[in-house]
Amino acid sequence: MEEDIREKIALKRYQVISPVLAEPARDQNEYFRQQAQREHNFHDGPKKVTVSTMKSWLRKYRKEGFDGLKPKDRSDRGRPRKANEQMVNIIGVKCKAYPGLTVQKLYEDLRGQSLLGEPPLHYNTILRIIKNQGWLSEKKRVDVRKAYEVDNVNELWICDFLHGPLIQSRKAILCAIIDDHSRVLTGYNFSTSETVSSLTIVLKEAFLSYGIPKRLYVDNGASFSSDLLAKSAALAGISLIHSKPFDSPSRGKVERFFRTVRERFLSSIRDIASISELNEAFHFWINEDYHHKLHSGIGQTPMERYNASLANIDVRRLSKAELDEIFLVRHERVVNNDATISFQGYLYEVPAAYIRQKIELRHPVDDHRELFLYDNGIRVGKIKLLDKRENARTFRPRNVPTDISFHEGRIKK
Repeated sequence: MEEDIREKIALKRYQVISPVLAEPARDQNEYFRQQAQREHNFHDGPKKVTVSTMKSWLRKYRKEGFDGLKPKDRSDRGRPRKANEQMVNIIGVKCKAYPGLTVQKLYEDLRGQSLLGEPPLHYNTILRIIKNQGWLSEKKRVDVRKAYEVDNVNELWICDFLHGPLIQSRKAILCAIIDDHSRVLTGYNFSTSETVSSLTIVLKEAFLSYGIPKRLYVDNGASFSSDLLAKSAALAGISLIHSKPFDSPSRGKVERFFRTVRERFLSSIRDIASISELNEAFHFWINEDYHHKLHSGIGQTPMERYNASLANIDVRRLSKAELDEIFLVRHERVVNNDATISFQGYLYEVPAAYIRQKIELRHPVDDHRELFLYDNGIRVGKIKLLDKRENARTFRPRNVPTDISFHEGRIKK
């Protein structure tokens, strides 16, 4: 299996288990049971995943990290599976004819009639087939919503974008991250786009200033659904949780903060000529007003509650170099015979040792020309643009001895 396929599968597996990485076992079990009822879009199409499989992914991720989620070749590849098509059809017919039977009773009847093969299929296999085919229906309310608040800072951060005013004929967009427990704004920045690049800048600054959160709660926008964010969260050990589509009330704290921004900040700014001026004004307002103003939802100022909670936790941090590495975008290329590769319309030089080999390239999300070469996950170094004139100045043809004399038209002895 190709490495890029294995990584796509691992990334999808991480996205499935990510929402409950930091949750207790009871919540994990409930979440896995819910996820087992729906189909997940993998690289080869939609499929359902069993509870036991998701639990095994969680164990592997905790033990081996992201690489533990990459699939390994099956030992039984090419051999028939135990439950063949005929057995699945028999189970389906029985479920249709006797919808009131429990799975245990159905299993006993099928085994008593010798319809499960020899040796017979295991009960868990029958249960998995019935669940995967949707022959058992469990209808539960999905519109229940309860107010929540985590116990300490850095347990849950909520991130979203707010569309602000026009600055120099371009809309200013705020990317903000709020800590659920303290309501402190851990990351923020106005820019002119709602891209993963804008999001990355805010996340990196927030992680450097306030540490690494256990969970990051976001919506389903393009930036939040990107592979880069999912991979970065996996490498940082963060549980990435997506809300349901069009369910902004589930992110009520950041939505309430945005209302405060409109009422108390945007309504009062005047004569802002650039995005940088807007960011300066917002930074002043956050640190001089919002963080030190009594918050009705918590009965304290956000900064008071944040500082009080710090004594109860150990803040997990990553260095700037580690964060830079985590947020690099990854690409693969095959090196040409002249030791060059093409990327984004430009030619780059790589060491001759990699001629005709597949290599991995990484670059910051906001600068695709800052390219680094990696070999088996180890940084080799930065590669530079091809400069043919410079190469011509340093090129020296080698004088190879020969027994042929072209001048005399004979072979030397």
